[in-house]
Amino acid sequence: MTARPGYILAENEPNPFFKNQIVDNAPQSAAAATFGFDYGAFGARQHLENLHPYNGRPGGIRNGVVSFAQRVRDGGNKPWREWTARAGSCAVDEAERLLRQDNRADIYVSQAAFGKWRSISDLTAIGACYADLDYHTVTRWRGKAPGDVAGAILGHLEEAMIPHPSYILSTGRGLVCVWLTELLPRTVLPRWNAVQKRLGAVLEPFGADKRAQDAARVFRLVGSDNSRADHDRRTVGMVWCHGSPEAPTRYVFGTLADETLPVTHADLISLRVERAKRKAEGKDNTGPVKFLSAATYWETVLTDLQRLRAYRCPEGALPEGQRDAWLFVAASAIAWISPPEVLGREILALGHEAAGWRDSETKSRMSAVIKRARQAATGQTVTFRGLEMDPRYRMRASTIIEWLGIDPAEQRAAGLRVLVDEDRKRELNTERTKASRHRRGGKDRIAQQAARLEMGRKALYLRASQGMTVAELATHLSVSVGQVHKAMRQAEQQ
Repeated sequence: MTARPGYILAENEPNPFFKNQIVDNAPQSAAAATFGFDYGAFGARQHLENLHPYNGRPGGIRNGVVSFAQRVRDGGNKPWREWTARAGSCAVDEAERLLRQDNRADIYVSQAAFGKWRSISDLTAIGACYADLDYHTVTRWRGKAPGDVAGAILGHLEEAMIPHPSYILSTGRGLVCVWLTELLPRTVLPRWNAVQKRLGAVLEPFGADKRAQDAARVFRLVGSDNSRADHDRRTVGMVWCHGSPEAPTRYVFGTLADETLPVTHADLISLRVERAKRKAEGKDNTGPVKFLSAATYWETVLTDLQRLRAYRCPEGALPEGQRDAWLFVAASAIAWISPPEVLGREILALGHEAAGWRDSETKSRMSAVIKRARQAATGQTVTFRGLEMDPRYRMRASTIIEWLGIDPAEQRAAGLRVLVDEDRKRELNTERTKASRHRRGGKDRIAQQAARLEMGRKALYLRASQGMTVAELATHLSVSVGQVHKAMRQAEQQ
């Protein structure tokens, strides 16, 4: 495949420290021989280091945790055991420990890192896009060798003009395609979800699982076994990579998104430029954009809600009297940013984390939110004031502030960005203006005033000592006549 703009490495996520340490001792596959790599070099350590790269802090310690899970068959009520390890070296050590134990079957690892537990609402960083392909459910590919299916996938992506994945894993009965990116915060989820949806749509002929597109997904750990797969395909491992098994290609997310989505970020900018041009010519009467999109608005609301909870209840769970309103707003926010297939799981996780509710209690209290989200997913609408609208709940920031009783002191102390009153909005706008001016190399207002005062004093001295006119002073000081007048007036008032 010829190189295209999508094949740009993320400059802030180099991989010079990924060492060639073979953990998986499974024999080299036929696919590895076909593509010319020893894919056995991509073991559990490389899997974790690529999904959850270290950073510059001592020991590579990062904020957040990685979630591990394993199916268990002890006859109990819970066939699934899940736990966490701190992102970085601790998670790598845990992955290698799991492969040293006797039971290596059905071990999973999260593709993202989280604050305390695996849920989209607690996401701290995600560094990959992915597609889970259950090709054994597709008649055309059922029974085919993983390497053969991987080759067909690469050709299909080329035809769709979508970059090749960083690597493809065989999971026993299917494949997982992974596009590594730089680490991304939760604020990027609206666009990240759009990329996920597009990848799933393109790879639908290979059995893409629409339920496995969310940011809180777990996939099988490299080197573990799939107990449901044929004996010769049980071990999870790499069957193809872009780059090398030790250091697969890592994309810049913005470029990957532009290569994947029908409308690129540059196209959006061009549209804005064209609109500005029409407005300058008096041909566009539309006003400036004053509101966030639904997805970005609700993502910011969810972030504010988590900050508010952390400020009010550092120990975690909300007290009685605050749970219902907070969780209703939070669940409504999740309904706008989470894929509908996993919405129920996300709300259950949030109910347990924020209120300590049992699953049955959360389902009962949040059933209306889940029902409306499912209606929206099937294209249903509701009529409101004569208009057909999305059935999901929506609330103004002022309504949420009133419901939750957020006072101005809390808005500042908790660092809220959307759930704020008009006074705080003005303060935030001033802060953003100052930050923007600083990024452009401009001086802050105090420094500007000090510089103007100094220039005014100098101008007064030159006029008194040398008789220079205002025009001559402007030429001498390399400023406009108006600036000289203003500076002199300020100096005279001091």
